[in-house]
Amino acid sequence: MLSRRLSGLALACALAAGPPAAAGEPAAGSPQQRLEAVSTRLLEGIRARADEFADDRAALDGFVRATLEPILDDDRILRIILGKQHYAAASAAQRGEFAESLKRQLIRLYAETILTYAGGEVRYLPFALEPAKRYQLVRTEFLLSGRAPVDLSYLMRAVDGEWRVFEVRADGIFLIRNLRDSLRPEIDQNGLGAVIERLRAGAAGGASRRAAAPASA
Repeated sequence: MLSRRLSGLALACALAAGPPAAAGEPAAGSPQQRLEAVSTRLLEGIRARADEFADDRAALDGFVRATLEPILDDDRILRIILGKQHYAAASAAQRGEFAESLKRQLIRLYAETILTYAGGEVRYLPFALEPAKRYQLVRTEFLLSGRAPVDLSYLMRAVDGEWRVFEVRADGIFLIRNLRDSLRPEIDQNGLGAVIERLRAGAAGGASRRAAAPASA
């Protein structure tokens, strides 16, 4: 199972480590350009509001959510995690609730990591659009002083005219597939409804713990 540390690092590196370190300008409208645009918005916002976010995790969560939601391919992520059988059997309401629960979990994990890794740098590797493929691979390396580079790749597809991320690979480990391997057996055994309730309860407990925690000095 993918560790919380690597999961958070993958998300933090993915979309908020700042502008690219090399490789020239991407073609207009490319998935690489889409990632860069989101990276810039996140980095600028976090730097401008660093003191506020350090003391107000709810504000950080809200900012991260508003910035990341447009680039996440919710439906494809759901299909990967649920599989054909569970996806087909789930009602539209269950799909929406499960997607929301996953999103809260990922954003909370991201927010716990982002302030630590926001000083890193992304190197975008050469990219060439392959129109015949159903998805595109954007390869990068995450650079942090004193540490070996982390190989990060993003699988993206066009949804309603926009490039969206549906998988992140960090040093050969696939984030969404690992979530699938963690959650699918529980869904098989207990049902999707029970998993949604557990994730909802976990999110509520996390929010309560953050609200009870003293503000940093």
